[in-house]
Amino acid sequence: MPIENAIASGGIESYIRLVWLFTIFITVLMLLLCYLYMSARKAREQELISREFSNLMIEGLEIERLRISRELHDTVLPLVRAEQVSDIIRSICINLMPPDFNRLSFKDSLALLCAQFSRRSEIECACSIEENIDFSLISAENQLHLYRMVQEAFNNIEKHSKTGRAALSIRSDLRSSFKKILICVSDEGIGLKNLSAKNEGLGMKSIRQRAAIIGAEVDFISESGNGLMVRVELMLSPPPQ
Repeated sequence: MPIENAIASGGIESYIRLVWLFTIFITVLMLLLCYLYMSARKAREQELISREFSNLMIEGLEIERLRISRELHDTVLPLVRAEQVSDIIRSICINLMPPDFNRLSFKDSLALLCAQFSRRSEIECACSIEENIDFSLISAENQLHLYRMVQEAFNNIEKHSKTGRAALSIRSDLRSSFKKILICVSDEGIGLKNLSAKNEGLGMKSIRQRAAIIGAEVDFISESGNGLMVRVELMLSPPPQ
């Protein structure tokens, strides 16, 4: 009997140790899950704060663009007598002013932007926009972001590409089961070497920033000597349920 009691006592002690080990394991696991959850939540909050801050900065930039454009047009332009300088100032004012999508549709605004870029830079620019795209699915705020992204891409072409030809293409993504559009601005210039986030200029960073705000995906595709393509992909409607 004493031997049986000892065996039984040893079995109970082993069971208790297993229970304690299991309890400790569950506690550590719960603490780890709580830590991961709090870290993910904090990261999401920081991302949201960063996105809101970026949005506020860009809104402030648009207000400042409008103010400078008005100052140039109303104060500086009347004092200028040289026609060539007046034309340059008018061109700057047009670039700074936000487009009026109530007066001119988003599609026509982009086509006009393409023509203005070509006339100003003397770079031939082909413009291809699909007829069946419903741009009314894009809010006016997001249309302005897209317009500025295309405008910035054109500015980069004019400053850096050393090309005589560029193109703007907007089409539906036929591979997708829900509504997406692809906006591509490309050139046939010198391209970029070692393209990475580290050597992106202010223009590219501005495009990325605006893309993040509106939930679009953006890629810069380039090979040295083969030009640069700015590719923006935007979902127009949520996936079907």
